[in-house]
Amino acid sequence: MSEVSGLSYNQVIYCYVEEQNASLDEFISKYDESSIIHIVTSVVESCEGKLLYCLCDILTNYIEASKEQDSGFWFVTDVKGLYNIVEKLFSSLFEEIIYVGKGDNAKFDSGLETGQLASYFINIQRSKLNASFMRKLWNLKSNGSIENFMEFLYELGDFGIEKEQILTKLWCCFCEILVYETEYNNSADADFNYKLAVYSILMVLGKKADYTNAYLNEMLENSMTKAGSMYFVWNQFKRMSLKKLAVFDNKSSQLCDELYNRSYNGFESELKEYFVKIPLEERDKNLVLISTIQFLDETHAPTRTVIERAKALKHLGKTVVIINTAEQYTMKDYLPMYSAGFGRVLEKYNNVNELKIGNDRFPFIQMPEHSTIQYRMGIMAKLLKRYKPYYILSIGTGSMLADLCGNIVPCASMALAFSTFPKTMNKMKILGRNLYKEEKSLYTEDDIIESRFTFELKPQKGIFSRESKGLPEDRFILVVVGIRLEFEVTDAFMEMLEEVCGKGCYVVFAGIMDNYNKLMESYPLVSANSLFIGYCDDMLALMDICDLYINPERLGGGFSIIEAFEKGKPGVYLKSGDVYTAGGESFAVDSFKEMAEQILKYKEDKDYYNNMSGLARERAKLMTSSEEAIADIDRQICERVGSKYW
Repeated sequence: MSEVSGLSYNQVIYCYVEEQNASLDEFISKYDESSIIHIVTSVVESCEGKLLYCLCDILTNYIEASKEQDSGFWFVTDVKGLYNIVEKLFSSLFEEIIYVGKGDNAKFDSGLETGQLASYFINIQRSKLNASFMRKLWNLKSNGSIENFMEFLYELGDFGIEKEQILTKLWCCFCEILVYETEYNNSADADFNYKLAVYSILMVLGKKADYTNAYLNEMLENSMTKAGSMYFVWNQFKRMSLKKLAVFDNKSSQLCDELYNRSYNGFESELKEYFVKIPLEERDKNLVLISTIQFLDETHAPTRTVIERAKALKHLGKTVVIINTAEQYTMKDYLPMYSAGFGRVLEKYNNVNELKIGNDRFPFIQMPEHSTIQYRMGIMAKLLKRYKPYYILSIGTGSMLADLCGNIVPCASMALAFSTFPKTMNKMKILGRNLYKEEKSLYTEDDIIESRFTFELKPQKGIFSRESKGLPEDRFILVVVGIRLEFEVTDAFMEMLEEVCGKGCYVVFAGIMDNYNKLMESYPLVSANSLFIGYCDDMLALMDICDLYINPERLGGGFSIIEAFEKGKPGVYLKSGDVYTAGGESFAVDSFKEMAEQILKYKEDKDYYNNMSGLARERAKLMTSSEEAIADIDRQICERVGSKYW
């Protein structure tokens, strides 16, 4: 709502009509006291029959009015053709686009000259810098190399469009015009890379599954796309899904699966020379090769998972070789992608051939970061021929190298989000829980290994006090932990926190949350009763000074709930994701409404709290019993390798 001439208005309504008839008058009467209404009559004649003139006039009025407010714009017309094109091109600008006609024949004389519309749109931008970026994208239409697109999209990301609602809307509108130019006018000079760049901007800024699917369809419909580029894009979509940078629906998931499958098939066809199966009798029954898509240090939870499993297998008498395939969000074979992100590869491991972890030593190899999958596969084939492992344990979903190596040595794959199935072409899939009843009939063709995902917690380094962390001594303190809180803390979760903070709770946010200050502007009760402490590398010490672990709706977080349980701190979370799988049913709720009720029960009922604290400690003991769980996984894999595979 904005203030205009001393009055408050809900929306600005533009009426572009042929005549102000009873239908329009009836519509206007509903809003004339609460809205600013602009009416243009005889719209076709006043624009000389040219649709371009009309659309330019609409844009001019919108840009001018957006100086006062950046939302609450509606569009009304009785011209069907105008309604259709505004709905297609300007849907990001107008909250409502309404047709009040009766199917009359009023229409513009000529089609839309989208090139002129795009040029006009650029020229009327209030920000010269914004106009410059739009012009750069327009010029890339006919002469953009991959390097040009990469440079432009990173510069555009640094520009910070998402920080201003009006900029986001203008860019979505501009990109819709460019899509119309390429798709509906069959623009011959708009190539594959240009379309991907435009779709990726729409996908991230527009937050619609249709945009996500448009990008994926463009990839799949281009028969010239290389297997490496398909794998690059699949990795980026994995990242975007995890960070909620784009919206996905069931079709998106199917298209992503198809993208991965085609990438695999392409590599498989190209690299067949390497696929010489090593017979069972030639392989070392006591040697396991662990393949991981990323290996950093012990502050990195996935790396701790790799180390824990390697140590547990070694303590079972196995020889363990660790290979970092460095495939996490690989940048090799880049294609245009707005907000692309790349995985970290630590240079310190480049020339390391052995890892020393406590008293344990493991042969170790890290793949060259900027090499192709083809090159890495050559290295992997030599390593498998050298070590002849009984089986490969692949840790991290979507490892193309592990999937390809499954043609040489049997491979079992597990996702780091252990509550979900790994994306893999290998038959053996490790799930960090038991199959749900409804899943058993869906995965009959896969060889599912049901297991218990366990954790090796980082030892506590010190002792925190509430005073040292700036926390109130006399409050019931909730703790929210995560390295992606910026994307995982939703409005629904914040509204729940508003309720419990209003009843005496205090919240600590620990992790990475770049939008904390901005988010708190909308939630005054949480703002006044919370603290963001940043990343904490001594989580057990932090849990000591908090009372209750709570979790937003997300996929990961398994380590943090067990760290809370280790200290006897109960948790409250929804029935989904890794936290639910790790923490178990006893602490789960069905909704954020129920979460608020449970939080307040923990706060007020000390006997209940103490009872659940005991259950938390028992759960932590179970979920940190790694050797027993890993022994069971190893047993199940070895039984399958000996009987089902080669």
